Amino acid sequence: MSDLPDDPLQRWLLARTRTPLDLPEFRRAAVLVGLTREPDPRVLLTVRSSDLPTHQGQISFPGGSLEAGETPQQAALREAWEEVGLEPQLVRVLGELDDVFTPYRFHVTPVLARLPADLRLSPTAEVAEILLPRLSELRRIVPRSEERISPLNQPVTVYHYLWHGHDIWGMTARVLREVLESGVA
Repeated sequence: MSDLPDDPLQRWLLARTRTPLDLPEFRRAAVLVGLTREPDPRVLLTVRSSDLPTHQGQISFPGGSLEAGETPQQAALREAWEEVGLEPQLVRVLGELDDVFTPYRFHVTPVLARLPADLRLSPTAEVAEILLPRLSELRRIVPRSEERISPLNQPVTVYHYLWHGHDIWGMTARVLREVLESGVA
């Protein structure tokens, strides 16, 4: 019994089967799904700058394309450092969530991690704002949904979580929903 991880999120992650994707024609990317270490965790989200070429003003996890030879975990940590100044040594990576894809043909691996409760972050030019909603707040939201056709020509449900005037939707909402439905904090 003593070899069980002490983090309930990590226990949940280890008890489930991860769903990877095989999309060689898509660009590989990773995002950091960072939850603070506190009784009612906050999740690290960003509002993308209006100066970026895609997804301007959208809510996202820190993340981006994998560089040559980089693993999803390495990319997620690097991107979080580049976007919001999150020092990699302060992050405890728990594992990877199910792969997702975007309409812009990115194959994304979400990397689940724990962050210190007393975060000291600073947005860069890529980030207009840093958001830290509590999981309990997000769980109280009944998301609205719509059906769309994916780049793989399959129906997909797109969720929208309306939080403090922000619309958390698309790939970010899909990944967030997986964490919220786990029931684990």
